[in-house]
Amino acid sequence: MAVPVSLLDARRQLRLEDDDTSQDEELQGFIDDAVAWVEGYTGLILEARDVDLVARVSATAVELRGWPIKPTAAVSATIDGTAVPGVRLDLSSRPARLLPAVNASWPMSRVDQILMVTVRAGYEPDDVLPGNIRRAMLVLIGAYDADREGGDIIAKAEATAKSLCRYFRVGRL
Repeated sequence: MAVPVSLLDARRQLRLEDDDTSQDEELQGFIDDAVAWVEGYTGLILEARDVDLVARVSATAVELRGWPIKPTAAVSATIDGTAVPGVRLDLSSRPARLLPAVNASWPMSRVDQILMVTVRAGYEPDDVLPGNIRRAMLVLIGAYDADREGGDIIAKAEATAKSLCRYFRVGRL
């Protein structure tokens, strides 16, 4: 499981009995919210999935916002529904970039054309996620439970989570 916090982890964070499933639906919501917060703040994708990007191509490369992307990741690009052959991933920096085929340019004939990109990004089930991501999620889950109105406790928890996740954030996201 790629998401670093399970229902059992959330129960333990809130000091519930391991076998107390009475709040699992709500806890799953807290976990989902924590995942969304971490992904939104860092640009990391915690569970591998296909990420779609719509771009107007005005440069030679298109930045891909999802991370991590493996060198073997499936990627596809279309312009007006027509597949673009030979696209290449440049994973030498973050954000990753999608490039047209070697010695080619994007096959755009009009300025208003849209490039649609789908790439597999995120942590696969066997990948090890950074420990600070797990800790940030647990801090957020505790705050969601303690401060259901979204007050000062959540604000402090988000500040702590930002501190824990700062290293993983890309400023341009």
